[in-house]
Amino acid sequence: MDRRTLLRSAGSAAVAGSLGALGVSALATPAHAAPPGTINTDQVFVTTNRLTHAPNQRGSITIEIRSGYYGGYQYGWGRIQGSGWDPRGWVWLDISTDGGRSWSFADATYLSDGTGYTHTSGWLTQANPNYVFRASYDSNLNAVNPYVRSGVW
Repeated sequence: MDRRTLLRSAGSAAVAGSLGALGVSALATPAHAAPPGTINTDQVFVTTNRLTHAPNQRGSITIEIRSGYYGGYQYGWGRIQGSGWDPRGWVWLDISTDGGRSWSFADATYLSDGTGYTHTSGWLTQANPNYVFRASYDSNLNAVNPYVRSGVW
């Protein structure tokens, strides 16, 4: 054993002994894992306590933000429902960290038919009021002026 290892071992033993004398356990406790930043579309289906936020309608199409809990954490996602949309279109989710002044693309789902509903993957929400979501639908992904866009949540 070299000198550095010997000093580290002696120092660790001294600290552990001192903590033990104070009634403090020197055993490591497991860290809490951070929740995943996103959940996939299958996981969105099994969220609980779902709510609808900021819906907007154009004709027979409604675009909205949905939220729900997965693994004890709240996630939000974009959802389109109704009928008559272009089956070659997209629903996508944008996220802003500055209250909606600027937006970043988060996720998109390609629509395979023109009826029913579909949604994006879910993104972890935050208590920060400047961290907000919006959802959009258009036949062109990330269109500047989409056919219909939700409100901000």
